[in-house]
Amino acid sequence: MIAVYCVSLLLLLVYSYSQIDLNLTLLQSAWFLNFQKSMIQLGYYNRQVSATIYTLIILTLFLVYFRILRNINNQKISALNVASLVLIICFVGLFSYPAFSYDFFNYLFDGRILTKYGQNPYLFKPLDFSPDTWLRFMRWTHRTYPYGPVWLMFTAPLSYIGFDKFILTVVNFKIMFVAAYVANGFIIKKIVDKIAPTKSLLAAAFYLLSPLVVLESVISPHLDSVMTTFMLLGIWSLVLKKRFYFVVNILLSAGIKFITVILLLLPAFRNLDFTKKIKLSILVLFIILVPIIAQREFYPWYILPMFGLVSLICQDYLFSRLMLSLSVGLSLSYVPFLLVGSYPNEVQIAKAVLTFLPVLLFLIYLVARRTPLQKNSKI
Repeated sequence: MIAVYCVSLLLLLVYSYSQIDLNLTLLQSAWFLNFQKSMIQLGYYNRQVSATIYTLIILTLFLVYFRILRNINNQKISALNVASLVLIICFVGLFSYPAFSYDFFNYLFDGRILTKYGQNPYLFKPLDFSPDTWLRFMRWTHRTYPYGPVWLMFTAPLSYIGFDKFILTVVNFKIMFVAAYVANGFIIKKIVDKIAPTKSLLAAAFYLLSPLVVLESVISPHLDSVMTTFMLLGIWSLVLKKRFYFVVNILLSAGIKFITVILLLLPAFRNLDFTKKIKLSILVLFIILVPIIAQREFYPWYILPMFGLVSLICQDYLFSRLMLSLSVGLSLSYVPFLLVGSYPNEVQIAKAVLTFLPVLLFLIYLVARRTPLQKNSKI
């Protein structure tokens, strides 16, 4: 089972290069150029095969992931086994191509505006530096900096120590995202150690081994992962009754992407226990996301903070199953694009159907079975 998970991860690492931008050459070595050419042939010119391969990899990862969680809950898998899988995931994250993250290249260039050109990215957009060769493989070059200043504080130093070298800068950013991913799992375990010690390994694995989290945190990383790190640090501080550090960490999280600022209200709900506070946080974050999703679309990385929160209460039947169902749908929502290569209305509709179909099937299952939503149901 663990071997199947590892092989699937390595296949996903290889597959990620099928989405490499046609204007980008990472290495000039002959072997890599041949590899890149064959992967581009797969991703761009054999789209049905490409989409099928991706679907099989993702479904395999989820099936094994569910089995691993069940075995952890039954104490058949040790912390060492989980740590070994996390090491493989870190390796895959460092060496994979950010296949579905156009934002990743914007993160690089936003820092570059400050460190190379000495300009304010809040005032200047990438397109203002049109002679720059990095623009050839970027999207969203027409927008100014849309994130909070804390994210710039993190990314500007990484850009600076990249010394204007593209590969080195990519590696710097990848290391940061891998570190945030590992930190999130560690913090989740420390929090649950305080609340429900027998479930701490399960909670960490629920987050760290999730195919969606792996995809959106280390393979095609998004800043929501780092935002989640500070959000979880804030929750940990709240558990330890360190109010000052709670406020600082939540403000740092909101300083990356503003949505988590609402969590500053958590201490006001003194009559709620920890589980109810986490459930309230999940619901509030999702409600805030609704108008954003309606205006744009439901991007998979949007749920990373909520996934981190659900991991803290993964023994809850309803919340854990809903999140697992949604994560399957969001992971598969890339399939229509892989088949078509663009985003016409039909692809948008297919993405929405794939995103919510697993959730709908789970809700139908609940109604059909009339399953009691017990607070401490096993995973």
